[in-house]
Amino acid sequence: MPRYPMLYLKGTLNGWGLDTPFQPIDDHLLQASVVFPADKHQFKIADLNGSENWTFAADDIKAVEISLNQTLSLIPTQGIGNDLVFEPEQSGRYLLTLDLSEASPNLHIKPATVHAELQRTQPEFDQIITPQCGSVPAESTTTKSKPVTTLTQNELFQALAIESDTPFSFVFGDNLDGYYEGQTHSVSGSARYRHHQGWYLGGFASCVGSTLNNREQAQLAALMPYGIEHHYTNASKDCLSLMAGQRLVALSVESACSDELSLIPELNVTPLSCQIEAVENCLLISVDPEICPEGALSFIAISANQPVRVQTLSNANTDIHNAVFGTSQNVQLKLSSESQTKRFTTYFAFSNDRAEAIKQAQTAAFEHAALKHQHSVFEFLTNNYFWCDDLEYNRAVMWARLASRTFVNKELGTGIWAGLPWFKDCWGRDTFIALPGTSLVNGEFGEAREIISNFASMQLDDIHNKNHGRIPNRVTSETNIIYNTTDGTPWMVREIFEYINYTGDTQFAHQMLPIVKCFIEGVEKHYLDDDGLMLHRDPDTWMDAKINGQIPWSPRGPKANDIEALWYESLLVAYQLAEWNNDQALSQHCLILADKVKASFIDKFWDGESMQLADHLKQGDAKDTSVRPNQLMTLTIPTSHALVPEHIGQHIVKNSVEHLLFPWGICSLQQEHPEFHPYHDNRSEYHKDAAYHNGTIWGWNAGFTVGALSRYQQQDLAYELSKNLAHQILYQGHRGTMSENLDAYQESQTSLIQSGTYAQAWSVSEFARNTQQDYLGFTPKLSTNTIELCPNLPSAWTNITARLPFSDGNALYVRMEKSDTTTFLFDFEQVKPEIKFILRLRSQRHEVKIEASMSEAMTIEWQPESGQVHCSRGDVKTTLKPLSPFTLLEGLTFTQPNRALSHPALEEDNYLLSKRSSKNLCAAKD
Repeated sequence: MPRYPMLYLKGTLNGWGLDTPFQPIDDHLLQASVVFPADKHQFKIADLNGSENWTFAADDIKAVEISLNQTLSLIPTQGIGNDLVFEPEQSGRYLLTLDLSEASPNLHIKPATVHAELQRTQPEFDQIITPQCGSVPAESTTTKSKPVTTLTQNELFQALAIESDTPFSFVFGDNLDGYYEGQTHSVSGSARYRHHQGWYLGGFASCVGSTLNNREQAQLAALMPYGIEHHYTNASKDCLSLMAGQRLVALSVESACSDELSLIPELNVTPLSCQIEAVENCLLISVDPEICPEGALSFIAISANQPVRVQTLSNANTDIHNAVFGTSQNVQLKLSSESQTKRFTTYFAFSNDRAEAIKQAQTAAFEHAALKHQHSVFEFLTNNYFWCDDLEYNRAVMWARLASRTFVNKELGTGIWAGLPWFKDCWGRDTFIALPGTSLVNGEFGEAREIISNFASMQLDDIHNKNHGRIPNRVTSETNIIYNTTDGTPWMVREIFEYINYTGDTQFAHQMLPIVKCFIEGVEKHYLDDDGLMLHRDPDTWMDAKINGQIPWSPRGPKANDIEALWYESLLVAYQLAEWNNDQALSQHCLILADKVKASFIDKFWDGESMQLADHLKQGDAKDTSVRPNQLMTLTIPTSHALVPEHIGQHIVKNSVEHLLFPWGICSLQQEHPEFHPYHDNRSEYHKDAAYHNGTIWGWNAGFTVGALSRYQQQDLAYELSKNLAHQILYQGHRGTMSENLDAYQESQTSLIQSGTYAQAWSVSEFARNTQQDYLGFTPKLSTNTIELCPNLPSAWTNITARLPFSDGNALYVRMEKSDTTTFLFDFEQVKPEIKFILRLRSQRHEVKIEASMSEAMTIEWQPESGQVHCSRGDVKTTLKPLSPFTLLEGLTFTQPNRALSHPALEEDNYLLSKRSSKNLCAAKD
């Protein structure tokens, strides 16, 4: 019998893990029996390690669809974006047969046998269900002792509403393992609530009396902080809300006058595969376990905010359903208020446990979960609050914060998905870049602790393994954990320190010291060069795209500038943790090594003649001075001690802005470089990954760009960039969030070509973080009982109001008014005299440092030109020192696409692929 390695179906249905093996049935045939929900599935067939000869798809570059009962010829190929695609019309069990008898393997998919006696038609159901409902909660008022906004809950929501009379896309997350994504102004096939595997609830329609609300002709759609609404000309509206921390959806319809109100959900389950019954004041749909993949949800419980009549549309108005969902053979329900009312809300609870689904639906009805959800959203928005003169910027900041919540999940422990729809898994690097703007600035400190602890628990501890001390690069499933990253672990180390400084949780320092120490040991054992700098493979930075999963598109080894900045920061964090734990040997060792890193970095990366910082050092420490944005991270990654002096920092900022910064974002490579790709996706000349880090703009890079500009008093230019990003958030692509990428060259600044994921965690989290940490300059240092504020306020702001959370329930309140004199008011949620408050006010010529205790509120009047201050409290210490202006940066402004340039990537097919293939670069297999 021929010997084949064990082959697996790896794809979106199982997190690209090893849960679905093919079993041999004769000498050349292998089979796998798989449950596919009615959805789009992407996969490859591969052996354990995804090796080159035993990874199969149908094309080297593009995705290929396979239809039911079709035989498709396969080829050995790796790569990205060239998956097999299968989209069954109905959920069910399917048989995949792999034939290896010929030189080219064949794959065939057919339904598994279904016995005729199991087939059922649409069940008839017509029954009144009476949920138990508690009293309706009042509109939320803040629970904080010192409310930061005069806006009511409804006023704030209306101010944030994103409205349009034309279709747009949107997405919400449930903070467990699912998300709801869709498009407005349509119903059938327009939206899906995707769980870990598959989906059951799609769009929905609403009726007022016997009249169907025509979604296509809706007056407008409004993306609200709590859900998606459609407004109709008959003064009615409907809404979908996804509850945070629950697998629970609320569908509602409201009318100006009392009437019978109805909701018609799009359900992705056939009569053949479910049972429908009334149970304990709920409607329960039980899905046949035979069509549920392992771990998938199998129960849907439905309740409402009042008595509800449930009908299958064989007994109701089938014309309505046909008008909405066409000829669908899925279960068709109409849910109607038993009596006339102005607001009718139904709740859909999903679980793989019958009792849990029922209990969740019952609780939702009793607590009026949709209104409770709105209250919690209002509390979230006012916990970390910022409001200035610029309404559009305010709205974008709040939407970025809300969007960041889409990615927080508990699918494999608490984590942050990298992006939707393709990166619905937790990447170490992405997670910890996103953590400050997702969790810390929002005061979600327990969540931050859980995320750090979860990744720390997956640290590889084997001194002989080259990944010793590393956390995973990517966690896709329990059987697919990859460690191929140099920077994921030092980003986590950085965030351990930042978390401790936000919270004062020094006990966490005791728990994390062994984790950090293990990472330092791993670097010293496997990756430390004689000069103290960290070594790494070519593709093991964030610019990690590889040709066929092996050869780097953007080689940056063995020493990249951002990696050395992270290594430097890791050593300083290790030093501080060791000091707190009285480990003097480790603390002194790390401090000495950090000093060595700093000296080597300046000596080897900085070119004093050209006044350029190398992007990376090649073999033999030869400088590669390609201009990339990574150099700005050498200014923003270190948190306690600068890696480069200010005179070098000025040149780094100037070179980056003049060569890379377009008004809509910062390019990943300068346009003058021969490897520059002006456009990312959908090109005939090259694979999208060739452009991925070679010109394409990344949303998250704007974060450290704004940070670097602000530190060098270029906040007005930074704010121009932020304003343009705000426009992207509010009016481009999926509303209220940010995509992963943009083309470098754009035809219109107001109609940008987006690419990559439609929603990316670190893009929105960095935008949210900029406001608090860079413009307001908020830096908690509770490890030393200090709170620092060093504002870098754009000149356009003449009034600001902010609440900045820290510690356990505490917050700094800031109010600013600017006229001839700038007046600040500072107050605290909780008085803590033991904590020192340090304020640094900078102008072009002076810095005023003001030190006070957090014992009471204070008002400060400041004259920037003279540096003079007047404080309402007499127990403060004031220090005035002169500043040297950053004259090199005067007149700094955006660059623009130079369309006169010649770009080989557009003139020669697969230019970069040919170039990389001819260099004999080391393959980096994982």
